[in-house]
Amino acid sequence: MTFKEIEQELPNGFHDSQIRTIDMDFINRSVAIGLNLLMGGPDMPDPEEYRAGTLTIASVHLFFLDAPDPAYRFTPNGSPINSYGALVEVGDIEKIDRLRPSLPNNTVVYRFFLEEWNSSLFVAGESVELSWDDDSMSEPINGPARKATWRKGR
Repeated sequence: MTFKEIEQELPNGFHDSQIRTIDMDFINRSVAIGLNLLMGGPDMPDPEEYRAGTLTIASVHLFFLDAPDPAYRFTPNGSPINSYGALVEVGDIEKIDRLRPSLPNNTVVYRFFLEEWNSSLFVAGESVELSWDDDSMSEPINGPARKATWRKGR
């Protein structure tokens, strides 16, 4: 799958997601990002319902984090980092455009903006997969959400 396909399957894409973990495997060129994904919406019984999942990017070509803004609280405090994701198109970010000639053709770059740090995580790979961290991993991406114990902003 692609980032765009996963975004389209999720009720809110990666908007208001929360990053719990990031695991970069340099040997196997993969990244696993543990996320809490917003499944609720304004017309839902629980608009703040989240579901835990793991986003795995394979055959990684690019992975880096911007330095946090020193004016923001950036020391981890035991809570997930609030984020939202977006594709990085040509012309969006100059430093990514400078890297594009070194990436394979048609490489898609994705950005997670990290709210508490006022900075970004950038990643690009050949394939992306989302799995749920509960016992319903075999369900389709848009399968039923489970009630989570965390809430936005905690």
